[in-house]
Amino acid sequence: MTAAHDVHIRFDHVSKIFQTRSGTVQALEDISLDIGRATISAVIGHSGAGKSTLVRLINGLEHPSSGSVIVDGTDISGLTEKKLRPLRADIGMVFQQFNLFNSRTIYDNVAYPLKLAGWKKADEKARVTELLNFVGLHPDQLSGGQKQRVGIARALATRPSILLADESTSALDPETTADVLQLLQEVNERMGVTIVVITHEMEVVRSIAQNVAVLDHGHLVETGTTGEIFAHPQSETTRRFVSTIVGQHPTEQQAARLREENPGARLVDVTSVDGAVFGTTLAKLADSVSFKIVHGGVIETRDGALGNYTVALTGPDDDVARATDELSAISHTARSNPTQEADIHD
Repeated sequence: MTAAHDVHIRFDHVSKIFQTRSGTVQALEDISLDIGRATISAVIGHSGAGKSTLVRLINGLEHPSSGSVIVDGTDISGLTEKKLRPLRADIGMVFQQFNLFNSRTIYDNVAYPLKLAGWKKADEKARVTELLNFVGLHPDQLSGGQKQRVGIARALATRPSILLADESTSALDPETTADVLQLLQEVNERMGVTIVVITHEMEVVRSIAQNVAVLDHGHLVETGTTGEIFAHPQSETTRRFVSTIVGQHPTEQQAARLREENPGARLVDVTSVDGAVFGTTLAKLADSVSFKIVHGGVIETRDGALGNYTVALTGPDDDVARATDELSAISHTARSNPTQEADIHD
């Protein structure tokens, strides 16, 4: 739980209903969520889950039907457009389609929010130059992923404390995506900006997010650190997302096949958040049992390496039982519920 003084954005029992020609649409229902100051938080969900509605509530482009949206200690839920203007100056936005002015230069695109804010010409020039240097561009460039760099520079122009990135990498190729994500991480670390990433791409979540909120049909179905979400997804929606990027423990059908391929072995599923401990444990087990990793894989997250493995153990029953206990202890360190046992396929 984020300490009260560290909460930058808070959703307090927020619901949002739209009235359309075809009837009432419940976009969000009873959302309570805290986003910590100077963190990178990801909101994931499939199309129609309510992600974009949630982000538009943060900058007041939409108002909740019920509940409160509190930004930096201010309840913005019922503020007028006039009172919302200074708040929006503190919130930058980066979009999927860049939203640049094609008829303007890179300089003019970045300078646009400063002109709206009435900055002096000299201050404007200094700030634009500073930002173009930060994102690694010069005024005679504008192609490919550089457009998103311009978008990020423009979003940072007024020195916001919050940056909202709405599917900001989904139109980019993998290499350019990695570059943009690295830039967003630098924005967070060097400028202390709170970043909220709206995405359906788990690679984005894995690369930069510290915390994750999962939406499904307008409901908040799961929250946690990135490590917790990847290691032990609780909802079916989250499990489907996580399975696209990290090797999961085998299904019953896969386990049956593994048992056929490893007759007489005990199959133990292990979740490890510390590869060194896992490796040391296996090395120690080699003195009493035979083992091999028959399923799984490992990925890197902001929280460190995460591995899901299935280990086939053979040897005397007592030794296999002790080995199972030791592998189970590794999984305990990765679980939010330390009483939950490692999965065993006999």
